Amino acid sequence: MLQRRTFLSICGAVAALLGTAQAVQAQVNYPTRPIKLIVPYAAGGSVDAFARVVTPGLEAKLKQPVVIENIAGAGGSIGVNRAVKATADGYTLLMGIVSDVVLAPLTESAVTYSYADLDPIGPLGTSGLGLVAKPSLGINSLSSMIAYAKANPGKLSYGATGAGSLPALAMEALKARTGADIAFIPYASASKIALDVMGGHLDIGVSGLPALIEHIKSGKVSAIGVMSKDRDPGAPEMVSAGETKELQGMDFFFWTGLFAPKGTPADVVAKVNAAFAEVLKDDKVQGRFKEYGVKIAEPMSPAQFGRYVAKSHADWTAVVKQSKVMKN
Repeated sequence: MLQRRTFLSICGAVAALLGTAQAVQAQVNYPTRPIKLIVPYAAGGSVDAFARVVTPGLEAKLKQPVVIENIAGAGGSIGVNRAVKATADGYTLLMGIVSDVVLAPLTESAVTYSYADLDPIGPLGTSGLGLVAKPSLGINSLSSMIAYAKANPGKLSYGATGAGSLPALAMEALKARTGADIAFIPYASASKIALDVMGGHLDIGVSGLPALIEHIKSGKVSAIGVMSKDRDPGAPEMVSAGETKELQGMDFFFWTGLFAPKGTPADVVAKVNAAFAEVLKDDKVQGRFKEYGVKIAEPMSPAQFGRYVAKSHADWTAVVKQSKVMKN
């Protein structure tokens, strides 16, 4: 009996070693099949556009197809939740932003994940938060919007993606600061916001600036301003919150980055990090992001990006508490 137990123990140990060796070999050879990149918003929005700029380069670097999967809804949290629950093997990645990774868990009671349920890979960059209006209103600055809203209480409406999103939180902060009465209409996607402003069905659209730039240039919407301290490089003609007397001290902007499900092997994360950083160095990629008004981030290791995201979480936790936003 002792010999049989010894034999079975040896067999078990050998099997475990073989399994470990196979897993290690799979990580070394990663990737060996197509990779899914979850974009937690509908096609046509800013995050979708960013993903479509970088995927060709990622495919070239990783030598496998990178397939974008748009999972819209609930201000991005449905897509992020899908990524959180995916197998942590490197074959599911997430293009996440501050709204869905950090803010949604702070402001939405239905969101059960935390930023800590994702493994950070690397940053893409930062982009502006823009406001546009239907041209018939004649609003073309942040000050004129505030003045119109105060003179016509309850007559204006604005659209943003989700009550817990950065655009909605920024607008609610603006309303609290100025006393402007502007009704909030939640939307599932930034692309629908832009369409409704152009069609005259929505007074004001609040969204990531990259999704609005082409419509501003075409004259189909009127530029109001950006909610950051400084003017945005993508639309330098738009006035900033920092130079608007009613909004001094406000500085709202987006960050975007690449993530994986928690527990993804460190060497896989490192490989994707290196590939992503190389893609962002490409002149054509940088030129495209410049058109969108995106400031590409300096390369960071996964650990450095993790610290950046953790600080963002701490900062926004304080903002949410100060604004007295209740979880929906």
